[in-house]
This record gives sequence, structure tokens and C-alpha cells, in this order.
Amino acid sequence: MIIPDRNEICRYLGLKNRKPDSETEAMIAYCTDELNRCVSPVSLHRSFPLSFEDGYPVIEGTVIRSEHLKKNLKGCGNVILMLVSLGAEADRLIRRSEMKSSFEGTVMSACASAMAEAYCDSVNEEIRGMYLAKNLYTRPRFSPGYGDFDLAYQKLFFDLLNITVRTGIILNDSLMMVPVKSITALIGLSFHNTPCILQGCEVCESSDTCPYSRAGGII
Repeated sequence: MIIPDRNEICRYLGLKNRKPDSETEAMIAYCTDELNRCVSPVSLHRSFPLSFEDGYPVIEGTVIRSEHLKKNLKGCGNVILMLVSLGAEADRLIRRSEMKSSFEGTVMSACASAMAEAYCDSVNEEIRGMYLAKNLYTRPRFSPGYGDFDLAYQKLFFDLLNITVRTGIILNDSLMMVPVKSITALIGLSFHNTPCILQGCEVCESSDTCPYSRAGGII
């Protein structure tokens, strides 16, 4: 079972500073139960050597022209590329909910987004523990499309992780993944520990001054 963060659900619903009414609370509970009953989450991750060209990270010959990643990955020798997805059933549940009512469809989509985030956090934590045993420390994860990490780099993830063959997930012409409740991210690995938290920079009080900040990107 994946337990999504209730605050994240409210954020997706535009209720960040407001308490949901009883109808919304009941719908959140229903949608969360339905998602947990139906979805089959999948994940992939793999480590790659990391080098730099003019300070920009280079992964398998591809230079990533991102100032934010240049800062985030400074001092790292390897990088993890990861994918998580709730699978096609989440998309089907959302479409069926939208056919019943726009309200249910909106809440189902918000719950699915928060559930994908929660699943990503759990996989992120597994990766952190795996490499901590090897005396390697993880940086905050960073996804294509956030900050100046161009969405076009989604193609790099699909190529290096062989995502479509291994999972059936595709990348459409708009560089969006199908099923839509899917997340790609990279995580730097360093021998130097940094005071970074799993949830990332958007909830860290030091994000404005931290040299590893991903500059406000919310994964």
C-alpha cells in the first residue's frame, strides 16, 4: 500500500492553506483506496559514471547544460537515473472518474499525483540506504522539466534505462510520459555527506543558500 501525503493532495487541489470540506475528505479517502486497490507501481534505477565538461555534468557522453544541475551535482562521481510509475491503471481510473464527475476526476488525479510522489520517495529512500552501505551519499533528486533541466533530457532516461521495452511506458511527441503518473529523476552520488533531506529543496529551510539546491524545483 502507498500512503500519499495528505498535504500534497491538498496542494494539487489548490487547498494548500485550507482544510478540505467533508465531501472532499470523503472523496480523497475513496480515491486513495481505489488507487491502492488497482495500481501496480513499477520502478527502475541504474548508476552511471559522472564526469564534467566546463562544470556541466556529462552522462554517457551527453552534456547536460543546466546551471542548477551543475551546482547540484558538484563533487559527485556517479549519478542514479530512476523511473517510477503508477502504471496504466491509474490513467484508466482517472478517465473513468472524469466521466462520472469533474469533481471525482480532479480528486482522483490529485491523489494519483501525490501517490506517485510518495512512491518516488520510497524508492529514493531505498536507493539512499543501498548506497549509504557503500559510504556514498545521495543529493536531492532532480527531474527533467524543473529549473533549467530541459524536458528534452527525458530522452536520455528512456535510452539509458530502456524504459519502453522494460515497462511499456512511452514518451510522446510533447516529451510527456504515458502513463502520465510517471516520474523520472536523477540523484547524484558523492563520498561527501551533505545536509540534504529526502523531500528535497522545496521543503528545506536552507534551500536559498545551500550550494546543492535545485532552485525550487518540485519533483
